[in-house]
Amino acid sequence: MDGVAHTFGSATHKEIHFSLNHIRNSASRARDEILGVLTHEMVHCYQYNALGKCPGGLIEGIADWVRLNAGLSPPHWKREAGEKWDAGYQITAYFLDWIEGRYGDGSIRELNEGMKDKEYDEHIFKDVTGRKISKLWKLYKEHLEGHSAP
Repeated sequence: MDGVAHTFGSATHKEIHFSLNHIRNSASRARDEILGVLTHEMVHCYQYNALGKCPGGLIEGIADWVRLNAGLSPPHWKREAGEKWDAGYQITAYFLDWIEGRYGDGSIRELNEGMKDKEYDEHIFKDVTGRKISKLWKLYKEHLEGHSAP
């Protein structure tokens, strides 16, 4: 199969499919990569998606944020700002990690919970942090550039 892995299913039945080629290509660190990918995919089994309206980059970023916080990030990940906050995967994961560190433990859990029963709205970030997503992204990029305190 193409890609690394994917998860699909219903609210009561989920399947995770994992690329054997990816496992083979990660042979030197297969155990950690398998655990990392499975952690990421398991998040998709339980996370909320704002009634299907959540940006895909945020969905993938939350899954990679959990993987990052489980100590299972691969060695090639870098803390860097992409073009946009919801680029997904490690770009968004490190941004979410910064939010969690700056606005307190449980911030990302609260963000996820806020997408349980209502459609996505960027205002969810202001509900959790007191700041608009555009301001958060600006502050994060300044932080990465070393222009502000951590």
